[in-house]
This record gives sequence, structure tokens and C-alpha cells, in this order.
Amino acid sequence: MPKKRILAPMNNWVYDLLLWTFSILVDLFFREVHPRSSWKIPKKGPVIFVAAPHANQFVDPLILMRVIRTESHRRIAWLIAEKSMRRKFIGWFAKSVGAVPVGRALDSTKPAVGKIYLSDPINDPTLIRGVDTKFDHPDFQVGGLLVLPSVNNVAANTEIKEICGPEEIRLKKPFKGAVAIKQLTGREDVDEDGKIMDGGTKGQGPADGFEGVDFKVAPKVDQTKVYDAVFEKLNSGGCVGIFPEGGSHDRTELLPLKAGVAIMALGALAANPDCGLKIVPCGMNYFHAHKFRSRAVIEFGTPVEVPDELLALYKK
Repeated sequence: MPKKRILAPMNNWVYDLLLWTFSILVDLFFREVHPRSSWKIPKKGPVIFVAAPHANQFVDPLILMRVIRTESHRRIAWLIAEKSMRRKFIGWFAKSVGAVPVGRALDSTKPAVGKIYLSDPINDPTLIRGVDTKFDHPDFQVGGLLVLPSVNNVAANTEIKEICGPEEIRLKKPFKGAVAIKQLTGREDVDEDGKIMDGGTKGQGPADGFEGVDFKVAPKVDQTKVYDAVFEKLNSGGCVGIFPEGGSHDRTELLPLKAGVAIMALGALAANPDCGLKIVPCGMNYFHAHKFRSRAVIEFGTPVEVPDELLALYKK
């Protein structure tokens, strides 16, 4: 049985019509959108555009689509959250311009039964214990996520490595940051890096009387179809765009970068080593982005090629 295509075919005239229409709104809001070093954009061959910081999930790709189309006469297919594709108008627009839907585990979280805590944050930070939990329930999967309550719109999460029992889970990587460690231990003697101060002189476990923290669970997401769609686009000499932070934000620093762009580049080259893939970094710079008639500068970096030695390691 043939695989169901995840990548909607890009209709060039619809792409250009929609881009022209929404460019009117961009020109209305922004006083100037200035491209820098756009001559570095390859005029042909497969390209992955990697853009950051990601301030707005709709404005950022629209501006880059316009700049890339104007400066290099190329069209770009963006990776977009599958959750956004389900929205009526956004989904129609995204499909019309050939966007690739990406399922995100954090979009499928659900409240879990019981509470969790770190029994030994100093010596065994990857061991999570539960109180009245049911880790052996089908909702919990190796490769899925444990998600803590959101603080300042940020929810700490990490991947499940092993389910040891109904009240014990082993993580692939420990939770990081002071907020997460405080949530999981109830302790206040935690520094900014999430480490227990004074070497745990007040004990190595959670605070006295701490009963654990509520949490959510997210399933493992199979991205095979997404990667196949990206490989198909790149193998045909097209352009793909990705925001490696994985979500939009208004922070002054970058969010941790996801590994997706590396997997896409290496996978495409593994399938077709002679495709000539280039990776182009894009800097998104806004000046008072929340204000009417503000300015934006889009800067393109020197195209990057994947070294042969990294490709060889990936194939192993």
C-alpha cells in the first residue's frame, strides 16, 4: 500500500498571490523590512533556511517568504506545527504554500494521575518517583515526555528512558534549571543552574513534608513522515524553512535549539550525497516589533555545507 503523502503540492501561482496579498499587510505595519547579505542565498539547489530568534509564528515565516522570493526568486516550504494546521484559515493557507505539518509532543499533553518528585537530586537526578502514579499505564511510553507545571509560560519537560514500575521512571536526561528542581524537591536551597547548594548539607532528598508536584504526560511522536516529506522536497532541489527553537517567544535569548535541522540535513544527504544541500542561517531582528510602523532587518549568513566526516558518522 503506497504511503500517504504528508507534503501538499506547492501551487506556484497561489503561493505568489497569497504572498502578494499578505505583503500589503506587512508593508502597512512595518516601516521597513531590510534584507542584509541576501546575495548569499543560493540561486539553485536544495536549501534549508534556519531562522532565529522566533518572535511570531505567523509574521516571521511570512516576512522570510517575501524576502527570499524578492531577493532570490525562490519559494520556500515551512515546517509548521500540526496543531496550527488544524485551524481553519491557517491550515488552508499553510497547505496552499506547501507547508509541512510537524506533530509536537507538547501539543498532546494530558494531566496524569498522582504526583512526582526527585528522591535524590544530587546523586541520581534521572530517577523520578511517583506518589499514587500509574507509570505502567499506556499513556506512558519510552520516548514520551514528563511535563511539569508551567511557570512564566515555560513548562520544563524531559524524555522518558525507561519505565521501571507504576511509581518509578528513569529519564533520558535530568530536568534542568532552578525552577524545575524546586518543583520536584520542594527545596529552596537551589542555585540558578538547578544544583543543590552546599553539597546537600541539609539532606540529599526532597524537603521535609514535600508530597510531590502535579505533572502531565506527552506521547512519543513518530516524525518519520515529516522527514520523508522534507527529504522529498530537498531531493527535488527545493527549499525548506525551519525555526530550530521549536516555538515562538519574546525572550532576549534563544531557546534551546532542537536537533531536527541536523537530522534533516544528514538524512537528505545520506539519501542523495550529490544533491548539493546548503544550510543558510537567517537572523530575525525586530526594532520595537510590537509598535506600529516599526522596522525589521533580516540577515542571511554564509551557506553551510555538511562535512563528509559527519555524514559518514551519521550513516554508521
